[in-house]
Amino acid sequence: MKSHSYQIAIPSYKRSNIISQKTLATLARFNIPSSIITIFVANQNEYTDYQNSIPSHLYDKLVIGELGLKNQRNFITRYYPEGTHLVQMDDDLDDIVIMSNWQSYKIQNRKTIKKNRKLVPLIKLDNFINDAFKMCIDKNLYIWGVYPVANPYFMSPIVRTNLQFIVGPFWGVINRHNNKLKITLDEKENVERSLLYYKMDGGVIRFDYVSIITKYYKTPGGMQNTIDKNKRKRNAKNSAVILHKRYPELTKIKTRKNGRTEIIFIPNKV
Repeated sequence: MKSHSYQIAIPSYKRSNIISQKTLATLARFNIPSSIITIFVANQNEYTDYQNSIPSHLYDKLVIGELGLKNQRNFITRYYPEGTHLVQMDDDLDDIVIMSNWQSYKIQNRKTIKKNRKLVPLIKLDNFINDAFKMCIDKNLYIWGVYPVANPYFMSPIVRTNLQFIVGPFWGVINRHNNKLKITLDEKENVERSLLYYKMDGGVIRFDYVSIITKYYKTPGGMQNTIDKNKRKRNAKNSAVILHKRYPELTKIKTRKNGRTEIIFIPNKV
């Protein structure tokens, strides 16, 4: 069997049935071996539920970590040795997609992009992950990610290495046990991580021609299971204020029509 140079970690909470139907099924479809997949749950009750619910051939290890997204993310970082090529994925991914024929595109106006570009399933996920980590090494950067929304109108055939948002459902790091990279927020932990890595390394890597299919804020379980919608909005606003105070030169706050508060990276800094 081919040995793999990376590991996959999936934090999950109250989604013992969903994870099998979504992320684990997606990885199996991409022929990713279960021997490199570890699921991190919050407590013993969750462990028992997942152990009883998920077919054992879909994953390798089931590990009790900590409750809360930031706590679980930090636990996962500590769990793996320094230098591990580590991919983290959410538990509700439906697919990973790529712009068709992206290598043949040139930068075009938005109307041309919208008319001609389309998304197709990524064929060789294993190759993409290995290439992403190789680029990290070549550029002396430590984190990579993909475009946050699967919309070819906004995507482009570009790999960006400046300050970019590394979305939480699918990303990779060369693992480091550095307290300066410790996540402190549950809401907007992916924004915080993007800023932490940018400040430490001077850049991040984002593949703007690859994205994920997932339903943000809608899948039952996860943080939706522990916090009601209005409280999540308040927490998101509080987190945005905290991050803006920490990084006033890099961020601004924006409130969307749906009431969600977002952190936007300042254009002349990215």
